[in-house]
Amino acid sequence: MASTLRTVAMADDPSTVDAFRVTQQLVDAAVPAVADIAVVEVAQSALCEHSALSQACGEVSFRRAAFRGVNHAESAYRIGEASPVPSGTPYRRSIRDMRSRIVSPVPERAAWLERDRVRAGVMRENRVHSLMVVPLTANHSVLGLVAFYRRAGSSPFRQTDLRAATELTQNAARTLGAIRRDLQEQGMGRRFQHILLAQPPRLSALEDIHGHVPEKGTPGGWFDVIRLPSARVGLVAGFCSGRGIAAAAAMSQHRAQIRALAAQDMDPGEVLTRSLEPAAREPDAKDPPSAAAHCVYAVYDPVTRHCTTAHTGLAHVTVVDADGAQSIAPPTQAPAAHETYDVTEFDVPPGSLLALTCANPHELQNDAPGHQAPTTPAVTLTARTRATPPTDIATWNLPNEPSAVADARARTAAQLTSWKLPDLSFTATLVVSELVTNAIRYSTGPIQLRLIRDHALICEVSDTSRAAPHAGEPAPNEQNGRGLSIVAHLTHGYGTRYTTTGKTVWTELTLYETDP
Repeated sequence: MASTLRTVAMADDPSTVDAFRVTQQLVDAAVPAVADIAVVEVAQSALCEHSALSQACGEVSFRRAAFRGVNHAESAYRIGEASPVPSGTPYRRSIRDMRSRIVSPVPERAAWLERDRVRAGVMRENRVHSLMVVPLTANHSVLGLVAFYRRAGSSPFRQTDLRAATELTQNAARTLGAIRRDLQEQGMGRRFQHILLAQPPRLSALEDIHGHVPEKGTPGGWFDVIRLPSARVGLVAGFCSGRGIAAAAAMSQHRAQIRALAAQDMDPGEVLTRSLEPAAREPDAKDPPSAAAHCVYAVYDPVTRHCTTAHTGLAHVTVVDADGAQSIAPPTQAPAAHETYDVTEFDVPPGSLLALTCANPHELQNDAPGHQAPTTPAVTLTARTRATPPTDIATWNLPNEPSAVADARARTAAQLTSWKLPDLSFTATLVVSELVTNAIRYSTGPIQLRLIRDHALICEVSDTSRAAPHAGEPAPNEQNGRGLSIVAHLTHGYGTRYTTTGKTVWTELTLYETDP
């Protein structure tokens, strides 16, 4: 009968569970058919990612993985406990030469027994007289060690027993090899994942930015913080399905897609729609990328104190205000038939905490009927919002007529003097003049000029036309067509953002030698 053993508490790691399960099956099959006692030690490289990646360095360490014995046999180590293998013992020799061996009879006194007093003491208590050691090997590495014992009253081990034991252990060796390969792949993917998760930039719109990806589970979880024009910021959290390097590579690809689309100043819903398109073109895929199905993208504007989010699957945004009140804003518009995301818009009081959360449906378990909870922590990104002070914002509504150009220049110069930025006055007034002139030429409705003092001087001109301005290529003797080329030369950056009523053309002029 099997001995009752205490089990050392260990993390509920699937690889550890698999390794212990297959080795327990091995000893259950071996006792009493082959031996009176069977014990399995498993190498750390088949139990954890770190050891699997660094197995070539240093000595191999082991943990007790399985035990079975007849007639209330005692065990030297508890299941899950570290089980040292001293040098000079038959166990250590089998680890080094990867050969099975029989020690029969077991001497009452021997140097190797003195080196391994824990096992020696238990062997004497169990009246062991014959020992057989079989290493579990895969790809020229030892991943485990099986020890078979016979007690007083049983016949000694012979070569036929050794062949039978070696055949019995083959399945466990193959399984441990597969577990180690999976751990290596997962470990490499996780290292790749952490390399790709860059530190968030310093932004005036946010503070106390913290991102977290689960230490266990798929290495496809990711988060990102993206600097956007007009002092806004994009926040992203999501994950990709799969394992190891494949999941990390898919995460990297999806992160790059989100960044590229965000750089074009698209709204969150359109960003998710376009990032979903590659998955729609892969009908043969067994499992569409979960990063596309489970991702949240939020854009926060510190000037308007407004946030727009788009989220899919098990992703959402939670808002905790300065008083600690928590809320999850419901969707403000239902997705269209071809869309798989929800869009939410809400105002954010200054000092609120935005928390983006994305759980992996492949790592959910049933805790109770009808209820699911993640077995590992979700991908999270939290940040506390800051609002742009009203004193750093200047807005004017201008008539759509040529006289508005001179008025815009004068207002800009006066505001820069008030902000103690006179050195930017010449450049800024020239840029504003060009943008307002374009708005008058190509739109018919009202025009708005807005200046924002942030990490840069932001100049925005909004109109009712959705036609994007573009730089022309005038001939050397032409007088017109050089406005946007001048703007591009004078500014740190410029672009166009489309709105429901038209568009906004923005520019940024650097205030400092380097951005804060």
